[in-house]
Amino acid sequence: MDDSWSLPRMGDKTPGTDLPNHALTVSRRIVLASALAPLLACCSSDSNSDTAGLTRLLGQSLGIFSGASSVTLKDVQDTPFASLGLRVGSHAQTMLVLATQSGRSTVWTSSQHIALEIQSGRILRTAGLVQNLSGTTFSGADPLDAGLQNLHAPAPAKRSVDFSDRNAYGIVVDSTVESAGPADVDILGTRIACVHAIERCTCPALGWNFTNEYWASAHNGIVWRSVQSIHPDFDPLEIELFRPPKA
Repeated sequence: MDDSWSLPRMGDKTPGTDLPNHALTVSRRIVLASALAPLLACCSSDSNSDTAGLTRLLGQSLGIFSGASSVTLKDVQDTPFASLGLRVGSHAQTMLVLATQSGRSTVWTSSQHIALEIQSGRILRTAGLVQNLSGTTFSGADPLDAGLQNLHAPAPAKRSVDFSDRNAYGIVVDSTVESAGPADVDILGTRIACVHAIERCTCPALGWNFTNEYWASAHNGIVWRSVQSIHPDFDPLEIELFRPPKA
């Protein structure tokens, strides 16, 4: 694994359209541009270059988000980047902003030095949490890549995951993703028509069984909300997409 994702651990266990550039303040441009510059400068199709830049980015604190228990609509409106909310267990929700994007793969980071790599709504790896998912590799297709709005029958999947804290690599996880029917979600006061999908996962090598849930747009498959387990010793992560990346 790329050791650049082995970052200091933080914390304890336990929608709309983009704003126009002319609406941004000069001070916010300076703060965020300087914070994102090291990562964006090295953005390429090579995933290693993304994570190397991410390490440098995480050494800085954006320090512009509120400390409220949940991110507010004003927080999102005041942030000129694609953004999402992260909640671990019962802890306060944290805003993450898009740092880089390559195809379906996106990397998000926060002022708390937390980072997530997400593809098609699935968390592939994390950094800055008490326990982290060091990597994910699929054997075959990930059902989420095809769009959960197109899921009409249970879809099996096999992936291997890495946990550097356990010195455990290539651990097999078998799962089945199936539709649980339509279900609307509320994102910052906006109701979104979604399909609800449930993924039941087994990891025999670690004696770990868990369930992930996804709420994806019934129109285009964007995953607006999810609850995902990333580590046997860590609480599930709840993700809410506030402002999606541009297509």
